[in-house]
Amino acid sequence: MKIGLIGYGRFGKLAADLLSRRVQVVVADRTRPRLRRARRNIRAVSVAEAASQEIVLLAVPVSSMKSVLRQISKHVRSGALVVDVCAVKAKPAFWMKTILPRTVDILGSHPLFGPDSCRGSLKGHTVVLCPVRISRQRLARITRALNGERIRTLVMLPDRHDRMVAETIFLTQYVGRLVGLARLTRWKGVTVHYDRLQSVVEAAIHDSPRLFLDMRKYNAHGAGVDAALRRAHKALLKQLSP
Repeated sequence: MKIGLIGYGRFGKLAADLLSRRVQVVVADRTRPRLRRARRNIRAVSVAEAASQEIVLLAVPVSSMKSVLRQISKHVRSGALVVDVCAVKAKPAFWMKTILPRTVDILGSHPLFGPDSCRGSLKGHTVVLCPVRISRQRLARITRALNGERIRTLVMLPDRHDRMVAETIFLTQYVGRLVGLARLTRWKGVTVHYDRLQSVVEAAIHDSPRLFLDMRKYNAHGAGVDAALRRAHKALLKQLSP
């Protein structure tokens, strides 16, 4: 079996490396990149060829999702499974359902890990699954396969996922980037909690700025978290006023 991978950014590279240990991966990216690792099971191909596989994994930013779906819709085969890995689920799920042919199965997913946290092993990590148009039997097979790799799976509705992400990952990114932008002196080994805060800052500033902006723009719950933090900041400033 081959898996078609569309998108070879930071997560796409990680996905290609991990998947190629089990199956052949054909990769399509608009930059026609040199593959990071010359594995026998990874090969660069056209978008049409990647989209025509039995399983197609979309590792593209949510801001590019609509255009990519329009591009691949005429190439996906009947009965294929299309899976996205966006950090936002409700809007991509709607786009996939409306743009892709009805004969195609659709599964939203969000791996709650990345190149910085995975370290080459999937054991103990979590993947959120949001069924869009897929049979229970096929979903169960996918869940068993992930669990067999020691991956924890959470099945939830796209909107519930987006609320969770807004109140956790987006919040963490917000705080980390805010502290990073303050450009304060960094002190090592002062307190455990300060060291933890610095690890949040490091994770945020090394992650994609586009990911942060997309979670705010395309996640319906992002604006609410943003507004809540702004209100809290104003309230805190009042407490600090003499």
